[in-house]
Amino acid sequence: MVTRCYFCGGKTQQRRVRAENWWGETLAFVENVPAWVCENCGEAYFDAETCQRLDRLRKVPPPTRRTVEVPVYSFSE
Repeated sequence: MVTRCYFCGGKTQQRRVRAENWWGETLAFVENVPAWVCENCGEAYFDAETCQRLDRLRKVPPPTRRTVEVPVYSFSE
């Protein structure tokens, strides 16, 4: 359990978040993931069990619930 944010020192609270997961070149979102989230900056931390479950999903993706379209932008200097 992470009680303080490593980046800003804010307090964390347990919430459900959307995590990104990559299957090779394919980006997917996993919804309803338990995390400790900083109340100040929003950084999310996952416990070991949650990380292991996300890793198992990378090996054997579950059926797709829905699909979203995401725009891609170029960062030019």
